Amino acid sequence: MEIRDYNLGDESKILDLFRIVYNQKLPLENWLWRFRDNPAGKHFIKLMWDDDKLVGHYAVSPLKMIVETREFFTALSLTTMTHPEYQGRGIFSELSLALYHELEQKYNCKAIWGFPNNNSHYAFVKKLDWKNLVIQHTLALNVFDLKPRGIEFSSEEIKNFKDSHHDYISQKQAESSKVYVSYTSEYLNWRFINKPNSDYKCYEFKSEYDRSLIIVKLYRSLRSVRYVLNMICCFSDNYAGIHDYLKFIINDLDKDFEKVTIWKNLSDPDHLSLERQGFTPELPQTYVASRIHESMPVSFSDFRNWNISMSDSDVF
Repeated sequence: MEIRDYNLGDESKILDLFRIVYNQKLPLENWLWRFRDNPAGKHFIKLMWDDDKLVGHYAVSPLKMIVETREFFTALSLTTMTHPEYQGRGIFSELSLALYHELEQKYNCKAIWGFPNNNSHYAFVKKLDWKNLVIQHTLALNVFDLKPRGIEFSSEEIKNFKDSHHDYISQKQAESSKVYVSYTSEYLNWRFINKPNSDYKCYEFKSEYDRSLIIVKLYRSLRSVRYVLNMICCFSDNYAGIHDYLKFIINDLDKDFEKVTIWKNLSDPDHLSLERQGFTPELPQTYVASRIHESMPVSFSDFRNWNISMSDSDVF
């Protein structure tokens, strides 16, 4: 068996392996969006071949992060795949370490990080020198508990993010944290507007009380025929109008929703603001972990410094 870098045309076999491993189809346009069109970089992929048979795959998605006002190159750990006939041969570890070495030595990558699931968490920590940062909980609000205040506000659905949106989000991130993904307007448009087969809705609200940017995605509830509204990104001056804005979004989407969910770091002042608005912790909980280069500022290792959102995970 042999490790090789991705070459043009390998995506057909990568998508075949994805179907075999996960028993579902990954559309080509989604693969190209993530691995070719990412404004931070492309094709950070290692492949394991047995002659012309693809048997292993590991890829990361580059991300620029702000740590103590400085920009650093990092990578979000993504799809790990081993062909079922080749399980137990150490392919995952071999591919990962080869890619990590290249990222750190050639591209000056300061951290590889992500959200290991229950199946991969042990291997990341025990075999790949990852360190746990936190177990991130979910905050939720039952739709029946929405209590709009009847405030007057203007609303706009964002079809294209502008630098003014980036400036506002960056200001809110910097106010609450030292570590956060750099949400440039280019990144925001790539992540939310240009993603194929996505159903993100991006809203801007303004009232005399606050300004809010809210990006949502809806999922079918696991326990009913209703929907869950994920606020995968939410930035607000004080959340005074959040119930009114959520009611507007629910009416605009015209679906039967069960609850609204969001991620907020427990140390983020916005966590308390959301608690005041009726949000409470619930499952699921999510591992957040990282392989951190020694030259990364120490504040990166302390999750109390982070601004985190559901949109920072590739799952949402």
